[in-house]
Amino acid sequence: MSRFDTALASFSLNGKVALITGAASGLGKATAELFLDVGARVVVADLDGEAAKATVEELDVGDRAVAVHIDVADEAAVKRAFAESATTFGPLDVLVNNAAYRNKADTMSMSVEEWDRMQAVCSRGTFLCLRQAVEQMRGKGGSIVNISSMSAQHPTIFPNMHYDAAKAGVDAITRLAAVEFAKEGIRVNSVLPGGMTTPGVAKMHASTVAITGPATIPGRSVMGRAADPIEMARAVLFLASDAASYITGAELLVDGGFTKG
Repeated sequence: MSRFDTALASFSLNGKVALITGAASGLGKATAELFLDVGARVVVADLDGEAAKATVEELDVGDRAVAVHIDVADEAAVKRAFAESATTFGPLDVLVNNAAYRNKADTMSMSVEEWDRMQAVCSRGTFLCLRQAVEQMRGKGGSIVNISSMSAQHPTIFPNMHYDAAKAGVDAITRLAAVEFAKEGIRVNSVLPGGMTTPGVAKMHASTVAITGPATIPGRSVMGRAADPIEMARAVLFLASDAASYITGAELLVDGGFTKG
């Protein structure tokens, strides 16, 4: 094998099992497609079970992908989804915690229920899924990639306190889990996306305008555009793969220079 082939092979997920939450659309779907392209078997997990099935049919890779319903905020539902994954493909090698809840709410008028729902999906969901993945990775190692947000570390002028706080919690989980599980060969990292051209982000921007008007939307990235989901998925693949074998506890900001503008 040439050096070039060896370098490329480090990005391969050939024969590995990956579970991706929120995988029926947007970044999750792009990540599922990319992982399949590099040889993984993929569990497309989503709150919308029918959408997950439709995504698997669209991917058209035979028995290398399976759809699973998951409510990441519910511990029993998480356990069922991970058990179904293990029954189908065996223990996990990669987990991508991508499921999110996106809804803008002004700090002073936000209900406690709205706050709690955001924390339940983003922070608690990451915690619950991580624990199930660790159980399956023990004894062989693995990689966990948590999807955070640039707004966890770089506040915007969106009415976004509940989301930013939840994603900051995701980064804390990443850092602590990276230390706790390193000796078991389990790497844990975060990707912090900036703006993306996904339905979820479009919905979030629309709710921002409804609350405070278009003038509150911050400037775009210095590159002059939002990211295509596949561009973000490549960062996820890097951290999930052996190309990042010496990286754990990292928070990879992928924002097209948004926070530098």
